[in-house]
Amino acid sequence: MLTASPPASPLRALALAVLVASCSSSANSATIPAGPLTLTDVVTGLGQTTDLAFLPGGRMVITEKQGTVKVRGPDGSVTSAATFDVDDASEKGMLGVAVDDAFFAATGRIFLYYSASDATGGTDLDRHRVVSIVLRDDDAFDRASEQVLVRGLRGPANHDGGALAVGPDGKLYVGVGDSGFNSGAPPEPPREPTNHFATCLSNANGKILRVNLDGTIPTDNPLVNTSSVSACDNPGTPVSTSALAPPRPEIWAWGFRNPWRFWFDPVTGNLWVGDVGEVTYEEIDVAQAGRHHGWPWREGPHGWPVSKCREISPDRGDCAEPVYHCQRGAAGGGIDGDCQSITGGAIVDNPAWPESERGRYYFADNVNGRLWSLAVDAARAAVVPGSRREVVQVASGSPVSLRLGPDGDLYVAVLPGRIVKLAPAALALPPP
Repeated sequence: MLTASPPASPLRALALAVLVASCSSSANSATIPAGPLTLTDVVTGLGQTTDLAFLPGGRMVITEKQGTVKVRGPDGSVTSAATFDVDDASEKGMLGVAVDDAFFAATGRIFLYYSASDATGGTDLDRHRVVSIVLRDDDAFDRASEQVLVRGLRGPANHDGGALAVGPDGKLYVGVGDSGFNSGAPPEPPREPTNHFATCLSNANGKILRVNLDGTIPTDNPLVNTSSVSACDNPGTPVSTSALAPPRPEIWAWGFRNPWRFWFDPVTGNLWVGDVGEVTYEEIDVAQAGRHHGWPWREGPHGWPVSKCREISPDRGDCAEPVYHCQRGAAGGGIDGDCQSITGGAIVDNPAWPESERGRYYFADNVNGRLWSLAVDAARAAVVPGSRREVVQVASGSPVSLRLGPDGDLYVAVLPGRIVKLAPAALALPPP
């Protein structure tokens, strides 16, 4: 999930966290000070948190890697809703959560992404589950209400994904990693990949999936009316026109290495994806339905020609290019440097923020602790070249999840177990 290249270090295999915070109804009326944005601790003493979703009425659902899901009340109290039996080895565990306000109001259901343990039927070929489950008024789960929406997601070790988001179309989107087995080599000169899962459409790994909130398949998913597609029995199986199988109909977009953090822009409906690179580049994509986004043939905009994706899937066009990429080591050749493992973020539009900081895409690096922002174009579909700005560097931890709060500020999960809020100084603290 977080690992930029195999093998995963112990820190990065465990480096999963979530943001948790209080929400101010009066934030937009606060005075804006001059100067940079400020990071302020909001919650401390958490476990290995992985994700957060805000609930109507000021509550939050917090997931922790070892399987515990917690609810934080508006008063700051934290209770355990349940502990799931998960496989938490390497980057696996309880990995993601999402809430649709209208769906939750009508059903009490939220969405979770977790790695099922061997004892509960999980295997390396069928490790991860996307489920819905009822959260009762007493902040505990009704365990009997759990409904599996997606399964059959490989998860032998790392690159497990875990991103969940409900889109403006009311569908649930799921980010699934390619399951690892990568070469550890740079993308150039071009070479035959060691893991073809992201380009094989008979499996769900290395993809963004899309399902209805009850787990059924939307009739307008890109592969619904396709009878046979490229298939891979194992990661090393090369793509061949003679190796065909029925598609996974949940697939919405493909060609990702580990899209484990993404965000929908409510203004445009675009899905911004932070895709963790291998050994050379990290990238940000604005995902396109029915398109191949390059991996494993390309890392960032480098590697095989973009026509390679057309060669693999003639009816799907060239590889969709990232809107931004940065490289390991120092900047050079017009490419930003110092990137090691990307954590995708969001565009902040909070009118209470200084004008110079609004309308920019904020993201992070979970290895070096830096938070950056990028200017986006007028259509909010691309990044302005040369616009990266360092915002702050997190001390003593790794930023592994960025979420916009209902107050419009940005909340950052910092491993281990600390949640901070990025805002102008006057907005940094939650209200009393």
